[in-house]
Parts: sequence; structure tokens; C-alpha cells
Amino acid sequence: MKSPYISRIKIKNFRNFEYFDVYLGHKQIIIGENNIGKTNLLRALQLILDPRLADEDRQLNESDFFNGITDPMVNKEEIEIAIEIQGFENNKALLSVLSDATVSLSPPTLGITYNYAPIEKEDTSAIEYVFNIYQGKDKTIPFTHRQRKYFNMRVISALRDVENEFKNSKKSPILSLLNEYDIDKEELKTITSNLKSQSNDLLTMDEIQDLIFNINSKFNKIIGIQPDSELHLDTMDFDTNRILTTLKLMIGHNKRPTNETSMGLTNILYISLVLLSLEDKTIPTFLKASQYQDLLLRDESSIIQQCYEETYKGNFTLKSKNNIKDQEYTDLYKFMEDSNINLSGFTLLALEEPEAHLHPILQRIIYKDVMQGDTSVLLTTHSPHISSVAPLDSIVHLRWTKNGTKVRTTSNIQLNVGEKEDIQRYLDVKRGELYFGKGVILVEGIAEEYLIPKFAELLEKPLDLKGIIVCNINSTNFTPYIKYLDALEVPYVCITDGDYYIEVPNDKKNDGSTVREYNTIKNCSDPKHSNHGYLGAEIVQNILYELKKIVPTSVPSAWNDKIPFFSNHGFYLGTHTLETEIMLLSNSLGDQEAEDVICSAFDEITLGGQKQKDNFRTNLNSGKVDACLRQIENSDNKVGKGRFAQKLSSKCIKNNIPTYIETAINKIHEKVDE
Repeated sequence: MKSPYISRIKIKNFRNFEYFDVYLGHKQIIIGENNIGKTNLLRALQLILDPRLADEDRQLNESDFFNGITDPMVNKEEIEIAIEIQGFENNKALLSVLSDATVSLSPPTLGITYNYAPIEKEDTSAIEYVFNIYQGKDKTIPFTHRQRKYFNMRVISALRDVENEFKNSKKSPILSLLNEYDIDKEELKTITSNLKSQSNDLLTMDEIQDLIFNINSKFNKIIGIQPDSELHLDTMDFDTNRILTTLKLMIGHNKRPTNETSMGLTNILYISLVLLSLEDKTIPTFLKASQYQDLLLRDESSIIQQCYEETYKGNFTLKSKNNIKDQEYTDLYKFMEDSNINLSGFTLLALEEPEAHLHPILQRIIYKDVMQGDTSVLLTTHSPHISSVAPLDSIVHLRWTKNGTKVRTTSNIQLNVGEKEDIQRYLDVKRGELYFGKGVILVEGIAEEYLIPKFAELLEKPLDLKGIIVCNINSTNFTPYIKYLDALEVPYVCITDGDYYIEVPNDKKNDGSTVREYNTIKNCSDPKHSNHGYLGAEIVQNILYELKKIVPTSVPSAWNDKIPFFSNHGFYLGTHTLETEIMLLSNSLGDQEAEDVICSAFDEITLGGQKQKDNFRTNLNSGKVDACLRQIENSDNKVGKGRFAQKLSSKCIKNNIPTYIETAINKIHEKVDE
């Protein structure tokens, strides 16, 4: 029962956007930093679809052109905004009203285009620009207010004044919902008459009569004798045509008005009412007795009787969905659709920053409600609490570049089930931080997550100022993350261990086989190291091959050649593990301060005594880095790589930074600046 949705957007030369062409799904989350163009993207759609805009609002000017164009109107540049619509097959109103907009039959697709361009004039010294909104591919078939009644757009802005919206008779979602009912005017007239009669009793009270007398006495004393100036008190205007506007929403056991409850709760209420007003009304929840009887005459399957129950006033309401079987609901939908009792168009909802004034838990709740309904939604957000639970294929990502805002979506991303679960788990735990970086450093462990931001500060290239985040995936399974970042065109580098190993005889077998020995320091002068390899390089090679970024035969055989080869594809490898690299570096430099920093970090967190601390320092000074690593990983010391890296991050100096890490930090800065 999915509703129609915008399946594609193309924009050329409009505000932030020089050009983009993206495909969308039924529900989309628009993410991007401030001033990147999220509101401008919605504005572009409003130019075509928003019924509240007057024609003069759809007329643009020179400031609406992409700011990278010089003298756009002098050079007769054009602005073009094109959308495609799918999922309308069950909506008979759209099928009939927008048949001329058809641009494809497989899948069924409608097209609507906004074009802002100069027109030919006899006086060529002047240039006049006008807009034209047309259906399909024929510029002579207009898309006007008539068609917009059947496919339009409702925007709930970020700077919304919910309380005033409730009070506004033209904008109130409550009145909008009430207007969907065919309420009996005679019944309203009787109610109005009774209310007026009862309220007039208030005016006969002695206290009220005394107040009126005192007001008139004071007023006449000031203005003197003036014709027809006597003052009166009257009760509320109980006009039959306006009585519904007197209804007010109240909240809680004590019936508090909405202006006396929290701003966040009122926001949720407002959004809920708008969503309710936009729901598919093919199956009405209420039928007047006359409507019910008319439908019974056409109902050969008795589906109406199965799904509706009578009220005490003789009308009929839809049973709860728990009391209607899935097949019954499907049959009812088909019957109501064919009966055409509620023929209507469709409204696309665009919701800006629904998180305003909301507690994080409520942000996630309102998001889930928005995304579970059948209404097509475009939602902009800065909230990691919302983005972290958004489906992976629902993201529209806006990113700044020197050539304007780039727009990419994940609607067609190719991930298997395991990859989706891996990324979704990361996003949920990390509150969607992957989406909010201008650049991403993918790392395999907690040590890198702690140390790399500090290393960047020491290099005077802080990550926060460039909007670069460190994404710890807790594994070497970089593949799904690279696919995702490639789809969004977010710059990234991957930092991973080389994991040097040697092949040694297998003591458990006497067949000449070997096993790999890790946590071994590379020593080219030792014959045992003649048969060695790098697990990290093997993993990276397989990842790049799986992603079709390389062919296996293109990888150099020599380690020194592998390093630049992999870095050209975004991977930066150490020879060993990060902790080992840091210790080897300080040892090779003979830098006492760098070694003292490492020893101090170990000393402050180990549970071992002074002897353990002295042994660590002795091993480090003598280059026995593998022994130091074993002390860090020894469970008796209660240190561990994570705690060690955390402590070291508060003490480290520039000479603790391995070269491959420094190169990766420099590279991601370059990529973000491109």
C-alpha cells in the first residue's frame, strides 16, 4: 500500500547546486552540515509542488542561480529542477490527472519539470526571465494548481510556531482533520442553538449586570454623551459555520491546554496530527449510515460488514486492525479503491529538523513513527539520534566541495545482509557519526581511536576543525564501510596494522608444515625471518580486489612497493601493530623523552610492582618491544591495549607518531580540502 513518492531529483544551477542527479526511495533522511543546502533542496521541490506558493513566489531572480556562475542572466543561463514520481499505480486520481506526465511505463514513472529561462523578445536589448512548470517531456503541457491538488507537498519548517499553527483556522491540523468528515449541518445548528441558549444565562447573573453598569458609568463619564455608545458583554460567537473552530486540544487528566505543556510534547503532537492528516484515506475509519448502506449495495463479498461496526448513533466505524485479518484488509482496500468514495490526491511530507526541543529518546520515537507510516517523507536532520536508526538505504547526504554542494544517496547501494547489519550496528552504537564527517578515518581498533585525534593535534592538523571523524570498526572488515562511503562520496583513508609474521615449523606435526608466528619484530638479519609475510597487506589486497579497485596481478611483491601502492587506494599500513610501531619508533630515534612518555603511561596503569615497571623500561630501552607488548597484554597487569592507548594519548609527543599515521592524517586533510 505504499504511497506515491519522488523517485528521482535533478537540479541544475539552483543556489548551492551546480548540478546533481540522484535516485530516491519512499522515505529519505537528508543529512548535511549547516548552510549546505538542505532547505534549498526542499525549496526546489516546493517550486514545483507546494500549493501554498503563489506564482510570484515561483518567480526567481539572479541571486537564485548557482553562485559559481558569472553573470548568469547576461549569459542566458537556465535553472532546471526535474522530479520523477513512482508508486502511484493504485492512485486513480494521479493516473487520470497526470497521464500526460508519463515518462516511462516500466516502471510506471511520471515526470514534472520546473524551468527558469529567458524568453525571446522583439527588443533584444532586454532579457526577460520566466518560469515554466510542465508535465512529462512536453514543455507545452503545464503543471498547474489543478494538478497540484492531486500531487503536492507539505513542508513543516524547522522554525515552526506550533502554538500559532494550532490557533490559525487555515493552518490548524485539527481543523484540517475535521474537514475530512462530512459533518451534518443540521446537527451542528441544533448544538449551536443549545449552546447559545445556555450561555445567555451567564449574562443574567447579578454580578455580570453590576459589572456592565460600572463599565458604562466610567466610560460615559470620560467620553460624555455620545450616540450609540452603550457597552455590552456577550458570550462566545456560536455561529454554526464557525463552531468547529472553537474546539481546543487539551492534554492530560487535568485537561491542560497545549500552550501550558512542554514545547517538545506540543511539537510531537503537531507532527502526529499532520501525519494523521496525510495518511492514505482509501479506507475511511468512519462511515455515515447513508454511506454504509450505499456501499452495501455494491459489496458482493460482505467485506464491509466484516470490517465495520455500528456506533450507538447508527453510524459505522472501522474495527481495530487487530480485529481485521490481513487478507480482509487487502480486500477492503481494493473494494474501497474501486468504489471511489474517497478519491483524492497525495501530499508528500517534508519535515525539517523534527528533533527541535525533543529529548533524544523522543527524537528516535517520533522518527520511527514518521518512517513506519505509508506517507512518503523527506526529513532533514542534524540529530545523530535520528540518523543512527535510519535505514541504510534512506540517506541523502549533502557535502560541500569547491564546486558547490554535492548530493549523493544510498537508495541503490549494494550491500549483503551481513554488511548491512555490521554498519547498522556501528551507526546505532556510535549515534550515526559516520554521516556527519566531511572526511572519515577508518581504523580497526580502540588504540587508533584514542591516539589518532591526539596525533593530529600534535601535527597541528586537528580533525575537528576539518570535520574529520575517526571511525573504529573493531575489525579489519573495511569492505561495507568503504562501499557506503563511496556511495556517499565521503573522503576517507583506512589505517590498519601490517601484522608482520614469520613462518615457523609446526611443533604439533612432524610433516614439515609451518605455522604463523605473530607479535614478532621484523629482523632481516635473522635467518628465521627469511620466510615472512604481512597479514594486513593480505587483508587489504583481498578487500581492494573484492571492491574491484584492483586486480591481484597489479599488487607489487616487495613490501616497500606495497606501501605506496596501497596508499594510492586509501590504505595506510604499519609494519606491525600500532603499539609496536610507536615503541620501535622511539627506540630507533633514541629519543629519551619519547620513551619516557611510553614508560610513564605503562607505569600509571599497571597493577604490577616496581619490578614490573623497571622490566618494561629495560625491555623498551634495549629494543625488546615484543616483550613490552606482552607486558601490556598480560592480564595480571590489568593494562590492555585500550587502556594503554587511552593513557598514552594524554601524554604522547610528536616523536611518538609513526610515519604511516602522519601520512594518512595529511592525506585526509588534502582530500577534505579538494
